[in-house]
Amino acid sequence: MCELTVYLQNEEKEEKLMEDVATIIPDGERLVLTDLLGQQKIVEARIKELRLLEHKVYLTR
Repeated sequence: MCELTVYLQNEEKEEKLMEDVATIIPDGERLVLTDLLGQQKIVEARIKELRLLEHKVYLTR
């Protein structure tokens, strides 16, 4: 499968926001993350880095 794990990076730490993310949809200043089961999380952040071979996405505020 090609699901992603999404992390929020701050200067001091890295926080795992969501696993098994299937879609990321931009909505203005926010991102709507949706997992395989249809659960959503809305975060005010922007994409910092995509590591597709590792199935990871890093966000920053």
